[in-house]
Amino acid sequence: MTIVQPIQIQVAQDVFEAWDMLCADGRADCLKTALASFPEAQRKMAHWQLENAVKEISETRIMPGPTGERNELSTQGRGVFLCTSFIDTEKATVGLVGQVFTALVAGNPVITVGPTGQEIMDAIAPFVAEGVIQNVAESAQDSLIEAENLAGVAVLCNAEQAKALNQRLVAKSGLICQLVEETDSETLSTIAKPHYLLRFVTERTVSINTTAVGGNATLLELGSMDD
Repeated sequence: MTIVQPIQIQVAQDVFEAWDMLCADGRADCLKTALASFPEAQRKMAHWQLENAVKEISETRIMPGPTGERNELSTQGRGVFLCTSFIDTEKATVGLVGQVFTALVAGNPVITVGPTGQEIMDAIAPFVAEGVIQNVAESAQDSLIEAENLAGVAVLCNAEQAKALNQRLVAKSGLICQLVEETDSETLSTIAKPHYLLRFVTERTVSINTTAVGGNATLLELGSMDD
């Protein structure tokens, strides 16, 4: 049986590759132009997430291989992320803004939820390609959570809600869907950590053979010979 994905998932998947192909610096530059539209606390949170991403994932790491090849380690987005909050407070909204900007700068298209999500989307959408950020009504949230091609859910909630949501994500078919939860809606202790960003990315390694044809095999053979 063919499962019809929500149209928002399809739209986001269509723009995922192009958005992800921008370097972290490029995505951060696009998103920084949207910061003036946010209140101070939200703007500071978003700006910190962008600066942290540039510091943590903008550079490709070069790792020499044992037989002379060049290995390039970088990151890429996971895919479409749903960013939502089960907590309706001013502080939680600051956290939601942080989640949205982190998911976006990491290379993922984002879907927000409800009136608060709409405000966030309206502030960002003019500065990114169409489809990079979308919004849905609260009534559509469950269908998005169940979508097979959803790569992750970033949510502000309590511990019990996080556990229940994680069980839902584990039970569904399709992509392994990453849960990125913040259960401390007062201090936002998870979102404020530098490594929070890494939950929105996967590693990508490109290996380049810098030896002549057959060179690696020759080097391996030489390395295995006794003196």
